[in-house]
Amino acid sequence: MGETKTKALSQEPSSGDSIRSSSDTGRNNMVDIMKKILLATVAVVAFSAPSFAAETGKTVGQAPPSFYLAQDSATMKCQVTETQPVAGSSTKVIGTAHSTKASAETALKADKTCAKQ
Repeated sequence: MGETKTKALSQEPSSGDSIRSSSDTGRNNMVDIMKKILLATVAVVAFSAPSFAAETGKTVGQAPPSFYLAQDSATMKCQVTETQPVAGSSTKVIGTAHSTKASAETALKADKTCAKQ
């Protein structure tokens, strides 16, 4: 009878074991909390990193500068302008827009519809 009582007592967890298991549960909770904090930090850094990127020289929302050959319909004289002539005015655009003023001036010299000044 004494042996069965000893076996029964040895199979039950001692008070030290139950403290250790609740301590392990506390450690697991701390690890889970630290993992969540780490994950949140990584997410914040990942989504904010593009805002720290270097700015390029491009201006968003504006077209690059263009130069136009504008011909006065009354005098048939042409000139290089940076703004496109308004529809319905006495000037009209000859050809297409040019990216540089030099290319617009070259086109002005080569154009045969413009009156020589």
